[in-house]
Amino acid sequence: MTTLRLTSSSIPALGIPVSVVAILLLALFWFALTNVFGVPEYVFPSMSSVAAALLEAALSGRLLDDTSISLLRLLLGAVIGIVTGIAFGFLVGLSRTARIAVEPLINAFSGIAGIAWIPLALAWFGTGLAMSTFVIWNGMFFVVFANTILGVSRVPPAYAQAIFTLGGDRREVLRSVIFPGALPDILTGVRVGLAFAWRSLIAAELMGSPMGLGQWVNEAATYQRTDRILAGCMTIAVLGVLLETLLVSWVAHRTVVRWGTVAVAEERKAL
Repeated sequence: MTTLRLTSSSIPALGIPVSVVAILLLALFWFALTNVFGVPEYVFPSMSSVAAALLEAALSGRLLDDTSISLLRLLLGAVIGIVTGIAFGFLVGLSRTARIAVEPLINAFSGIAGIAWIPLALAWFGTGLAMSTFVIWNGMFFVVFANTILGVSRVPPAYAQAIFTLGGDRREVLRSVIFPGALPDILTGVRVGLAFAWRSLIAAELMGSPMGLGQWVNEAATYQRTDRILAGCMTIAVLGVLLETLLVSWVAHRTVVRWGTVAVAEERKAL
């Protein structure tokens, strides 16, 4: 029987070059749109205008200040969302009765998590840190909660029985079997939740939070500065990719890949 392992060497070598080609094609289309077809700057700014807007924001310190504020808000809300989502997910996931009871609630609240709660959050907390933290937490919690329950419920009971047979207690089962077995689903929830939380934060900042990348874009829209709007959108997009790459993927490669959890799942599929 061949053991399959997901390592960095198993990732297609063409992944990065293909991504670079896609970015270059997008840049070429952008250049043609503004320099060949003559789309006005106020409709869609040129790459040089956007670069100048980014440089201006960087030199003035606005880019660093707004980015730092947005990331700190995201960090606070995301940590609370991840911790509470995993904790309550384990509590519910370990009980079949509890899973059946909360499933309709999870489906209902997951559909309105994040941005839909911003008006109510504004009424409750105003435009301060509490509002953005609640919105981010809301975007993170239900996704992580649902995926944690799924991961815990998918761990085969025979694994836990094996630990008990060897003299282990319930704490050992949680540490050595259930948590590693549920971690791939938990990380999936964190990855999706971060995307929801990031979008929710930007939307909250657009609606009135002081400072932040969303407020930068909002102010640019007020003065009809499409170059600043696009510069802000590009900054938000790049940071979103970096968050996923540097945080979730980094954790995944040092846990589920190193532990062989992914390898086991792939081997089962092959069989």
